[in-house]
Amino acid sequence: HVTPPTVARWGSVSNKLTMELHAVIEKEAPLKTTGPAVLEPETETDRPRTRNDKDRKQQREGNDSWEVRIFNDGLNTREHVARSLVQITGMSELNAYKTMMQAHQNGLAVVGQYVYEIAEMYNEALRKQGIVSDLVPVEDQ
Repeated sequence: HVTPPTVARWGSVSNKLTMELHAVIEKEAPLKTTGPAVLEPETETDRPRTRNDKDRKQQREGNDSWEVRIFNDGLNTREHVARSLVQITGMSELNAYKTMMQAHQNGLAVVGQYVYEIAEMYNEALRKQGIVSDLVPVEDQ
């Protein structure tokens, strides 16, 4: 059985194109390793550090106090924010109302100062309720 000339030529052209393509790819984007092509999660040593990417564990050691802040977002009702503050932080209804109004009028309000673990717990709970919040270390005065 003899292979027709057109098929034989197409096969060699195809192989040549494949090899040229691989050469271009290797030149433009060479492989950094010869290991398997499996993506693994970044580790602390893999990820470059930036000023905004601080190690919170290290920060916690130097800061005993963290502020939880809420922001006016225009989506949540004032009642929802005040009720969430009462349920999550245990603050009185009057203080929750005052805090909510401060955020509503000024765009930002401090909920309180807490140790890191409590501040983190309150921040996450507020976010789960759809309230825009964050926590920041309190600078020593």
